[in-house]
Amino acid sequence: MDAELQAIREARLAQLKGGNGGNASSGNNSNNNATGGSANVGSSVAAFLEAGALERLSRVALVRPDRATAVEQYVKQLVSTGHLTHKINEQEIIQILNGVAREQNKQTETKIIFDRKDKGVTMSAGTNSKNEQYDSEDDFFDE
Repeated sequence: MDAELQAIREARLAQLKGGNGGNASSGNNSNNNATGGSANVGSSVAAFLEAGALERLSRVALVRPDRATAVEQYVKQLVSTGHLTHKINEQEIIQILNGVAREQNKQTETKIIFDRKDKGVTMSAGTNSKNEQYDSEDDFFDE
């Protein structure tokens, strides 16, 4: 079973490297239509990714196409500016994905700010009149 699974993985990886993204087989056509063709996300940057990184990016594209597209744009930016000197491995793709996730979470993060107002409670010299008020009302524990 493991050898069969490995053969399937290698065949899929060969399809992704070939640039067709599995469009040749009829079983993957329905899958690509259901995901909006997100299997082609890594095809433009496949030359700059190692096999494991390309596989991970294609799996991410199935679940989070927006993140996969953001990673692809980031890799394209690295290539165009000349900062990419080697093929990106799977660990580097994971780091890029984590960075993209952090940035997307920052953009969608909402903050709830409570603006509490004091209701006419004033502080006398060194004593808290609010606490004294509660102490005078509750004599049960003061005994």
